[in-house]
Amino acid sequence: MKLAKLASFIRDYFIAIFSFLLIFLLTLFTYSETRKKTEERNAKLFSMRTEQVTEAIDKRMKDYIQILIGGKAMFTSSDSVTRQDWTRYYEALKLEKNYPGMQGFGYTHVVRPHEKEAHEQQIRSEGFENYRITPETPRDLYTAIIFLEPFTDRNLRAFGYDMYSEPVRQSAMRIARDTRQPTMSGKVRLVQETGQDEQLGFLIYLPVYKNNVEPESIQERQRLIKGFVYSPFRVKDLMTAVLADEFDDIDVEIYDGAEPSKENLLFSTSPQLYYGSKAREYGSLSTITIGNHTWRLYATAKEGFGRTTESELPYYILLGGSIISLLMFFIIWSLSNTRRSNTLKQTITDNATAALFILDSKGYCTFMNPAAEEMTGYTLEEMRKKPLHDMVHYKHLDGSPFPAAECPMHNALTNIKPLRGFEDTFIRKDGTFFNVSCSVQPMVESGSDNYTIIEVRDITDEKQARQAIIESEARFRTMADNAPVMIKIMDDATNFMYVNKQWLDFTGHTFEQTINMSWKEVVHPDDIDRKEQVTLQAIKDHSPFRLEYRMRRFDGEYRWVVASNTPRFGANDEFQGYIGSIIDITEIKEAERKIKQNAELLQKLFLEVPAVVGLVRAQDYQYVLANPGYRKLYGNRPLVGRTVFEAHSEEEGQGLFERLEEVFQTGKPFVGNEVPTAIERGGDGELVHGYFNLVYQPLVDANGTVEAVLIFAVEVTELVNARKALLHTNEELSGKNDELQRINNDLDNFVYTASHDLKSPIANMEGLVTLLRDILQGKLEAEDMQVLDMVQSSINKLKGTIADLAEITKVQKELQSAAEPLSFESMLQDIGADLEEPMKETGAVLKTDLQVGSIVYARKNLRSIIYNLVSNAIKYKSPDRPPVINLKTYEQGEYVVLEVQDNGLGIKKEQQHKLFTMFKRLHTHVEGTGIGLYIVKRIIENNGGRIEVDSVHGKGTTFKVYFKQVPVEQEV
Repeated sequence: MKLAKLASFIRDYFIAIFSFLLIFLLTLFTYSETRKKTEERNAKLFSMRTEQVTEAIDKRMKDYIQILIGGKAMFTSSDSVTRQDWTRYYEALKLEKNYPGMQGFGYTHVVRPHEKEAHEQQIRSEGFENYRITPETPRDLYTAIIFLEPFTDRNLRAFGYDMYSEPVRQSAMRIARDTRQPTMSGKVRLVQETGQDEQLGFLIYLPVYKNNVEPESIQERQRLIKGFVYSPFRVKDLMTAVLADEFDDIDVEIYDGAEPSKENLLFSTSPQLYYGSKAREYGSLSTITIGNHTWRLYATAKEGFGRTTESELPYYILLGGSIISLLMFFIIWSLSNTRRSNTLKQTITDNATAALFILDSKGYCTFMNPAAEEMTGYTLEEMRKKPLHDMVHYKHLDGSPFPAAECPMHNALTNIKPLRGFEDTFIRKDGTFFNVSCSVQPMVESGSDNYTIIEVRDITDEKQARQAIIESEARFRTMADNAPVMIKIMDDATNFMYVNKQWLDFTGHTFEQTINMSWKEVVHPDDIDRKEQVTLQAIKDHSPFRLEYRMRRFDGEYRWVVASNTPRFGANDEFQGYIGSIIDITEIKEAERKIKQNAELLQKLFLEVPAVVGLVRAQDYQYVLANPGYRKLYGNRPLVGRTVFEAHSEEEGQGLFERLEEVFQTGKPFVGNEVPTAIERGGDGELVHGYFNLVYQPLVDANGTVEAVLIFAVEVTELVNARKALLHTNEELSGKNDELQRINNDLDNFVYTASHDLKSPIANMEGLVTLLRDILQGKLEAEDMQVLDMVQSSINKLKGTIADLAEITKVQKELQSAAEPLSFESMLQDIGADLEEPMKETGAVLKTDLQVGSIVYARKNLRSIIYNLVSNAIKYKSPDRPPVINLKTYEQGEYVVLEVQDNGLGIKKEQQHKLFTMFKRLHTHVEGTGIGLYIVKRIIENNGGRIEVDSVHGKGTTFKVYFKQVPVEQEV
């Protein structure tokens, strides 16, 4: 019985039950999909927040590095940076206001051990009597903190501290020094910590090199390191300033190094650490590389992350859908009950805006509402006289008959088939035509005749409006397709609704492809997130927006475009989407990039050019530009914004004022070399005189009028002074040379005179000894004869010494002998004739290898060199073997080399340095005076050459003579 009642209930209220189930299932599906979208949105939002906090930290650290680069630029642009300069630069930056979180901004100076005492004395002389480098233990290198701003409170503890003494800091400083790049240290305890509210810290270093150079090799960087611009950071203070209140929906943990661990923890916004745990739904680990150092950042979402009204939407949908499904069930259930009681009365209402007709099975009207009477002009009594077709649908617009058999409405009645949205023309009672839209619904009920309900709407105005819309749309398409920009229309879900011809030509897609695609398919992947974020925010605010991004062209190239988007609103002010125009600005962006690049290059050139550069305006003779060199030249006094008459005294302006006025009036540049100029460098009224190479270059406008004068100057004071000093020195050297020449001539004359005047007394002594020997022949004892022999030997030695002195004088005079082309072969033949007898006695063999045949040299000098070397090879032969002499010539660089090698006695290593000494003989068993090699060396060196010896005692000796000249190919 219960099942039967249930089945009856389902049968009677099938539509109500079906509607309930359908709406409830759709609600469940929508709830599931919405919840999934919400979770995806939260995940994406968390990813975006993680990227934002990472970018915020990375950007802030890069800003600090830029500040350090600016500090280094002070040392680059100035030979000396004072404590006052450093303080003024720090105060100008306003770091505490613009970049909170920075504990200090300082400079640590590199001090070698031998410089330590002088360095400490210098700082003490600046007023810091207790200054010293700490810790005080001896080290190979010190790096003392000498500048640190703000120079108060905690930072006073770091004054003089040697950071190089601590391993973590030292490692970062070494890397910065060797790479020339800013380098961040690992976590450390800062010297500034006082024991209260202690925080972990780190430092960033930027190296500064001597002479403002940028060494290429690591060895040069280590040798030339001058100091480090650096900043210490207290991590908690820094991260509080960076994160502020913008990231209060996530917790951030920062680990020092590549391995996140409790030991490496640097900072955490929460006392509880979440890395490695599953306590929170969203977590992300990212890496930040700053200054050759790595941080790992772990972010987690706090409770309630992403919870908004929109995030609660799935539950509202579930609740609302359930309520709607129940309401729909009860509504349909109620309608079904009501329909049973009064079907006809509920179907036809007099308040219907459309014309309603009820026809019987023969096509006669049995009912028409007031709207139908007003539309046709007929009353119900008049309409009942004929079938409806014969009353309002009996002819065409051209007046031709319209048979009922051809009428779709009549056929729908006959065939009992519904007809929807049929458009045609009806005829009013007064014979006028009007456009209508008809819906025909045949009704069949058991136990009664069939009838049909016809709903008719007058669509005359609608068709006219539709035609107007079509014509307006055609005009819009024509204008859009001929517009010089890409045009797109998108709905409120960013789906394409229309694009013009320029869009299709640019992207290469068809209209159908574009309508069915996402805008993400033509936007550069790196720009999608940024464009989506801006677009979603604009949709939320219903506001216009303008955005630059890269868009893919038909050939695959990404081009920079600018899109201007204006919101569209309907008749009821409902938001419908955006209409946008897109312009290709790739060339403009490239031009802007080049302009910016050129501007940066010009600014860098202006600031770093090693010259004095200024710009004076023609209108009022006012300085508008002055580079650091210009300002430094005049003691860094204010120049820009002041006229030349205000900036310079009358003494300084002598020449400057007149030259400027002449260039302004004539428009011709002024160029001057070594122009004397008076300068007040120290601001104390004392003038310093210097010399400058000057260029005054006029800058003219399109009309040829001088707008300004560019002053370009290079100081050549040192060059001028050096040239003057050189001239004076040359004059002194010339006088000294003349004096030495006179002394040398006097010495030569003395030696010649002494040797000449001594020959006669010595000859007399020799004759007397010979006479004495003859007189006392047979009367002297053997010992007495031995004494006479010794006297004779001494006389012979004295004669040899006098002859050597004469030979040396002769060589000195022949050093200036004219050079001529000489053949080595001919010279050897001449020398061989003189040495023929000793060569036969000793069995000497002379082997030659003349790779260079000729040379330009003085004949007597070349003969003396070869003769001495060959004769010595014979004279100092080994008693164990006949002498073999190898003589060869060859080229070596800019020299012609003569090499003479023998197999004689050789020379001991410790005696070789005495070989070319005057009157020095290393082998006394052979006759000789000891001046031969001295003369050879003097001849060679006075002609720009050199002689080298390589000897092994007992094996032989090799002499190499280097003649500095170009070899001669042919003998003359």
